[in-house]
Amino acid sequence: MESHSDKQKHHHHQILPVRTTLLIGGTLMFLTFVTVWIAGVDLGRLNFVVAMAVATTKAALVALFFMNLYYDRKENGVIFGTSFVFLAIFFVLTSMDLFFRGKVVVDPKLMEAPQAGSKLKKPWISTPELVAKGKELFSVQCVSCHGVEGQGNGPAAAALNPPPRNFHADQGWKNGRKVSMIFKTLKEGLPPSAMASYASLPPDDRWALTHYVIALGSTPAPADTPDDFKRAGVDTTQESGGSEAVAATVPVDFALERVEVAASDAEKNAHLYDPSQAQWISRGAPQTRGAQIYAESCVQCHNTKAQGGIKILKGTVIVPALTAQSEGMRSQESFNRWVIQGIPGNLMPGFGQYSSSDLRDLYRTIQTMNAGR
Repeated sequence: MESHSDKQKHHHHQILPVRTTLLIGGTLMFLTFVTVWIAGVDLGRLNFVVAMAVATTKAALVALFFMNLYYDRKENGVIFGTSFVFLAIFFVLTSMDLFFRGKVVVDPKLMEAPQAGSKLKKPWISTPELVAKGKELFSVQCVSCHGVEGQGNGPAAAALNPPPRNFHADQGWKNGRKVSMIFKTLKEGLPPSAMASYASLPPDDRWALTHYVIALGSTPAPADTPDDFKRAGVDTTQESGGSEAVAATVPVDFALERVEVAASDAEKNAHLYDPSQAQWISRGAPQTRGAQIYAESCVQCHNTKAQGGIKILKGTVIVPALTAQSEGMRSQESFNRWVIQGIPGNLMPGFGQYSSSDLRDLYRTIQTMNAGR
C-alpha cells in the first residue's frame, strides 16, 4: 500500500532546471518576434495559418513546462488535450456552415433601392391640382403637429421642442421657404427636431405638400436658383426632376393587417379625428399631467377615452381600443417600451420626449379611462 510519503513524492511540484527555463523562455521570446514580424509580411491566406501555428506552439510550451503538465500525471494531460478536441469540434461545425452554406448574399444589383421619379412634368411649378392634393395629404400626414390650418398648433405641438412650424409665418424657416428647400426638408427631415423624413412618400406627394405649405403663407415663395435645386437633389434638366431611391416603408397590406379590428361595429361607429376632441379632454378631465399628455399626443388616434374607433390613412384603418389586454398595457414596463419605441409596422410612432414620471401618469390615466368605459 502506498504510504503518505510516497504520495507526496509523486505530487510534488517539479522545479524546472535553469537550463530548461532559459531554453523555453528564449523560445517564447523568439516566437513572439516571429509573431510581430509575420504580421508585416503578406502571405495571403497563410498569414492566418502561420499566426495560429506560432500561437499554438507558444501555448503548448507554457502549458507543458510552466504549468507543469509535462511532469504531471498523465490523466491531467488527457483532460487538457480533450479540451482541444472539443475546441476542434467547435471550429469544424462552424467551418461547415461558413464554407459550405453557399452564396447567401444575392446579386448587389437586386438589393439596390428602386428608383422613382415624379410622374408630373416640372412638378416644382405649382398648379391648383397640386395644391388641392397637398391639402388632402396635409390633413392625413401633418395636422397632429402643425394643426388643421398649419399654424403649428396641432394636438402634439405642446409636447415638442422646438415647436412645429407655423406655415403662415414667412420668417424663421430653418432650410428656407423656397420650393426646393421645403421639398428637401420633406425628403430628409430636420434632425434632431421632431420633423421626421417623409422620403417614404412618393415624390409627387411631397411636391404636392410643398406647394400646399407655400400656399398657406401670405407671400409667394422666394425664387429658386439652380444650386438650390441641386442641393435638394432635383434635376431641372429632366421634366420629372430626376429619379431618386425610394425609402423603405412598411407594406400597406401588412400595416392594415396589424391594426385590423375584428368587430364590424367598430366600422359603423368609427369617425375621423376632430381636433376639438383635444379641447374636450382638457375641459372634461382632471388636469393631471397624464391627461395633458393624452390630449397632446394620443387623442387624435385613440379617441377621448382610449376606446379607439378613429379612422386614419384616409379612413382605411381604424385604431383599436386600448384595453388591459392590449400588448402595451399589460405592465408599466411594457407601456414605457411601447410609447418610447413605437410599434414598427403598426402605424404607432415613438414618443421619446416624455420622462418616466410622465409615462407613469399617462399609464394611470389610460387605466382610469378603461375603468370608466
